[in-house]
Amino acid sequence: MKKILCFLFLILILLSCKQKNNFFAPSKNEYATNFFIIENNRQLHITSAGDSISFPRNTKISRCIITTCSASAYLDAIGKFNCIVGVSSPEYFFNSKIEKGISNHTIENIGNDGTLNFEKIISLKPDLIITTHNPNYERILNQLAKHGIKIIYIEEYMELHPLGKTEYIKLFGTLFGEIEKADSIYLSVKKNYIKLKKKALSTKEQPTIFTNIMYGDAWYMAGGKSFVSTLFKDAGGDYLWKNNSNTGTVILNFEEVFSKAKHADYWIGASNFNSKNELINSSYQYTEFDAYKKDQIYAMNKRENKTKANDYFESGNIFADRTLSDIIKILHPELLPDYELSYLRKLK
Repeated sequence: MKKILCFLFLILILLSCKQKNNFFAPSKNEYATNFFIIENNRQLHITSAGDSISFPRNTKISRCIITTCSASAYLDAIGKFNCIVGVSSPEYFFNSKIEKGISNHTIENIGNDGTLNFEKIISLKPDLIITTHNPNYERILNQLAKHGIKIIYIEEYMELHPLGKTEYIKLFGTLFGEIEKADSIYLSVKKNYIKLKKKALSTKEQPTIFTNIMYGDAWYMAGGKSFVSTLFKDAGGDYLWKNNSNTGTVILNFEEVFSKAKHADYWIGASNFNSKNELINSSYQYTEFDAYKKDQIYAMNKRENKTKANDYFESGNIFADRTLSDIIKILHPELLPDYELSYLRKLK
C-alpha cells in the first residue's frame, strides 16, 4: 500500500513539474518574426524588437508599466489587465479601464511621448516596463534598468502578416503566466482567419483597392509586402500596389496615385476622417476618384473614443479575423450577410 501511495505521490510531483514547465512553453511562432522565446538553463530568453532579455523560470510579474496602447489589449485579453500600474499618455488609450484606473489611482500617469517620470516609475516598483524604441525614453529607461527594473521592447506593428500581430498574445501569455489562455485565443483567431480567407478567395471577382491619404505633398501608400497588402489580398481584393516590394510605405505624389487609382473600386483606410466633407476639406482633389463619386470610402475609425483613441490599434492587433471580416464585408458583402463592421466605417 505504501508503495502505491509513493508511486501516486511521484506521479503528482511529475505532473506538477510538467505544469510549471508549461509556464514557459509557448507554441512555436508561425507568423511573427520580430520576437523569439527560448527556454534553457532554467532561464527564459526573449528577443523582441532587436533587444534581448532574460528571466529566471520562477519569475512572477504582477506589476507592469506600459507605454504602448496595444499592450493594454493583450493584457486585457489574457485576464492580466490589473497588473498595469502605470501608463504614458493615457489619453491615447481606447480601453476605458485605463481612464477609470487613472481616476481611482490604481493606474498612474508616468509621462508622455516626450519623456517619462523617473521618480514616479521608481515609486511604483514595477516588475517590468513594456515599451517601444522611443529616443525620448532611452536615457531614463537606461537609468531604470540600472535600478534592476526589467524592460522589454515590443513592436508588433513591424510584423508583415496580420496573424503575426495576433501571435504576440503568446509573448504576453508567457510573461504573465497565461500561456494556455493566450494559445487558445491565438488558435481561435487563426482558425477563423484562415476560414474567412478561404471563403474570400473562392470568389471570382477581385475589386480594386487603394489606401491612405495625402500628408502634405506626400501620399504614404502601403507597400506590396506590408500587412495591409496581405489583408487586402486575403479578403479577395486586388490591391493596386500589390507588386511593390516595400514592407512599409511607398512615398508617392498625388499624380502618381491618381493615375493608378482613379477608377479603383474602393478606398479603404482613409485616415480618421468622419465624413466625405471632412475629407475634401483637406484636399478637394479627392473628389476626382471614382471611389469618392460612388461612395466607396472607408475609414478605420468606427471604434474611437472622445479623445480620438482608436481600438483598431488595441484589440485590432489581436483580432486579425475581425479586421479581415470588415474588408470582406466591404468587398464581398454576400459572403458575410449578417456581419457588422468592427473597425471600418463608411464615410458619408
